[in-house]
Amino acid sequence: MPSRYYSAIAQDTTLTSSITNTSTSMVVGATVGYPSTPFVLAVDFNAASEELVLVTGISGTTLNINRGYNGTTAVAHNTGAAVRHVVSAQDLTDAQTHYDLALSAGAHGVTGALATFLGTSTSANLAALVSDETGSGSLVFGTAPTIAIGINAQTGTTYTPVLADAAKLVTLNNSSAITLTVPAGVFSAGQIVNIQQIGAGQVTVQGDGTSTVTGTGTKLRVQYSAASIVCTATNTFQLIGDLA
Repeated sequence: MPSRYYSAIAQDTTLTSSITNTSTSMVVGATVGYPSTPFVLAVDFNAASEELVLVTGISGTTLNINRGYNGTTAVAHNTGAAVRHVVSAQDLTDAQTHYDLALSAGAHGVTGALATFLGTSTSANLAALVSDETGSGSLVFGTAPTIAIGINAQTGTTYTPVLADAAKLVTLNNSSAITLTVPAGVFSAGQIVNIQQIGAGQVTVQGDGTSTVTGTGTKLRVQYSAASIVCTATNTFQLIGDLA
């Protein structure tokens, strides 16, 4: 919607010469108190021939005008026609439209990440808007959502965890001994893989030659024992749990 300006001190005036229905300028007696352009004037104010014009420029007492504004009809006006600065129906319509867009993308001239967030208020769009965000994922407020821990069920005698196992529980189920090898170059500091021996075969946790695993033991103690493999630095892991 185009901007328009208003004044509470604009004084009424008159045309000092007649205009036709196609004139694009008019001369008035005075421009006292007029606002910056553009603004709206009523020519032949409160008469049957009243016409609204949009003033787009002022040079002395000569006004450049767009005719038939806001659905009125461009007609000829005689010398002495009353001219008054007014608020039009379009002003009120535009204001209401703006109110209706108050929380939508593009309202108030907003663009970019803020406009995207106002249009679609998701966690990802908010994170894109905040410049010092260090976390990721969905927002969590006063009551945290219930998070289901994923389970990766393994039944072989060897297993090498993958990145998708971070924050999951890897169950190890075999009647024979099981070797779990922690790989280098996969996990980052702070990531954790949980493991549990649910079969009779005892689980041994080891590094791959580049990665190192330390703890009070290297094996899960008995069936149903569990432990966490915590990455404490690049290729460095701590085994914590029910160990032997």
